[in-house]
Amino acid sequence: MTALARIAEDPERFPGALLLTGASEAQLEAESRAIAARLLCPEKDPDGTCASCRRVLEGFHPDLLTIEPEGTGTVRQIRVDRVREAIAFGAGRPYESARRVARILRADLLGVEAANALLKSLEEPGARFRWILTATRPETLLPTIRSRTTVAPLPSQSRAEREQSWRARGFSEDEARDLVLFFPASAAEGEAGDPAAADVAARLEEARGIRKAFVAALEEGLTDGRAVPLVLLAEATAALEPADARLLSEILADAALGAEGVDAGSIRHRPVAGKLAELARRAGSAAFREAASLAADPPPDVRRGNRRLHFEKVLLGLLEKSREPRT
Repeated sequence: MTALARIAEDPERFPGALLLTGASEAQLEAESRAIAARLLCPEKDPDGTCASCRRVLEGFHPDLLTIEPEGTGTVRQIRVDRVREAIAFGAGRPYESARRVARILRADLLGVEAANALLKSLEEPGARFRWILTATRPETLLPTIRSRTTVAPLPSQSRAEREQSWRARGFSEDEARDLVLFFPASAAEGEAGDPAAADVAARLEEARGIRKAFVAALEEGLTDGRAVPLVLLAEATAALEPADARLLSEILADAALGAEGVDAGSIRHRPVAGKLAELARRAGSAAFREAASLAADPPPDVRRGNRRLHFEKVLLGLLEKSREPRT
């Protein structure tokens, strides 16, 4: 039994509205279902094997209602009529249990009207009703919703666990190591809506190409003492999506770690670790650490010109440090 499910053993003390957060939709769905089973169980069955718990886990319990987003792509949303249905469900008398439970999966996809309809019931759900909301992006919820729920973050998978998940999907050890860097945590589990294997392979090739280009530009600029490759790298980085632009910061940080001789397990981008460490020794690991920190904090103004100037400052500052005499 999970820690959160154990909390649900005392429904009288359980919060009226719980918000589960985490990176994995599948993990959030399973955890919210286990909690609902505990809240509805008349026998406090520790194994979740009684008739009530089995029906919750199979999705057939009359005192459990689950609301999910509808639609596809960018128009996927939880509609207001479904929220009103849940509120009406909560106001009814339980059939079997001492209470009723409504789950809203991916509450971060609530429409504005649906979110506003939900607010009052979250604050006063009633003695015989409990809400369980899940969200992979809780920061997008209305602040008033977050303030009226008890937030419970689920522990994330470790890096090793995510690598294992990718290997279980048929990718090699080297591919799995890189996929952890280039994909969100949920993608490793092959959840609904996550990319197919062919799309994953294409994205992996693209991200590896970006990394290779970054390292080549750094090598050309710092080894030969030339500003042009670094200026071009700044321009290219500014044009990338944030998820790809952050690779520059990661690579600079790996270079600093490699120059300091840290354990290989701390290096993110192991295929280029040796070359990065050699580059870092030219300017010193401290200079690369500083550059990594600056690169990770681009200006909030996302106009390309501002971002380009920011990355130019980072990289040309690194070039200047590499030209200074080393003691």
